[in-house]
Amino acid sequence: MDEITLKVHAKINLTLEIKGVNKRGYHELDMLCCSVSPYDTVRVCRAEKVGVTMDGAESGAENTAYRAASLIFEETGVALEVEIKKGIPVGAGMGGSSADASAVFFAAVKLGIISQETADKLCVKVGSDVAYMMRGGYCRLRGEGEEITPLGEIDFSLAVVQKETGASTKEVYAGYDVAPHRGLGVDAVLRGERYYNVLERAAVTLCPSVYEVKDRLLRLYGNATMTGSGTAVFAIVGDDADEKVLKEKFADCAFAEIVKTVPRGIEIL
Repeated sequence: MDEITLKVHAKINLTLEIKGVNKRGYHELDMLCCSVSPYDTVRVCRAEKVGVTMDGAESGAENTAYRAASLIFEETGVALEVEIKKGIPVGAGMGGSSADASAVFFAAVKLGIISQETADKLCVKVGSDVAYMMRGGYCRLRGEGEEITPLGEIDFSLAVVQKETGASTKEVYAGYDVAPHRGLGVDAVLRGERYYNVLERAAVTLCPSVYEVKDRLLRLYGNATMTGSGTAVFAIVGDDADEKVLKEKFADCAFAEIVKTVPRGIEIL
C-alpha cells in the first residue's frame, strides 16, 4: 500500500491545568481531552519529495504536517506527499494543526514506513498534543502532553463557538506566565467539579471576543469553558440541542456547531 486517506478529528480540552515549568522550560500540563466530530481529511502517499497542500494551496515548514513529513524523511529517507482538506476551525484550540501532523505519523505507521514507537518519539518534536491526537478518545494528558491515560468512553454533545481567530498559542502561554494561577485540579473535576481552563484569563486579555462568546453561552446553556489556548468556547448541551438556534444566536461568529464526542482520533477512509 502506497497511499492512505484519513479522517482526523478535532479535540476539546474539557479541563486544562498547568502544574509549573519543567527542566526543559516547557509547561507541565494536566488536561482532560476528548475527540469530537469535526474533522480534517488527510491523504498521504509515498512521493519523490516532501510536499504538503492545504485546501489546494502549497504549505511549507510553518505547517505541522510538513514538519512531521520532514522528520519522517530525515528518519527513513522516505518522502511523503500530504493533501489536507480542512474541516477543523483554524486557531480555535481544537487541535487543527496537531491533527494534521498526527495524521502524517499515523499514515506512516500504517504504510509500514515507521514503527509506532518511532512515531511516538517524533510526535513530541512537533507538538505537545500530537501523540494524543493520533489516538484520541477521552483521556487525561500530563507532562508535556505525552503522558496519555485513557479514561473510557463518553458520549455527549457540545455547542462549540469561535467568533474569530485570536492570539497565538505562544502569546497565550506567555500571558499566563505573567500572572500564573491554579484551578481546582483535574482530580476534583473527575470527582464532579466543573470543567475549567487556566489559560482563559490570558486568552481574554489578548482576544476579548472569548469572554463575549463565553458570556453568551453561559446565558444560553448555563455552562461554558474555553478549549486549549482558544479562541473557541464550548458548552455541554443535551442531545436535543437545536443547532439551528445556536447558529441563529451566533450568526456573527466564524464557527458555531453542535458537535458530538467520538471514540477515536483518526479513522481510515
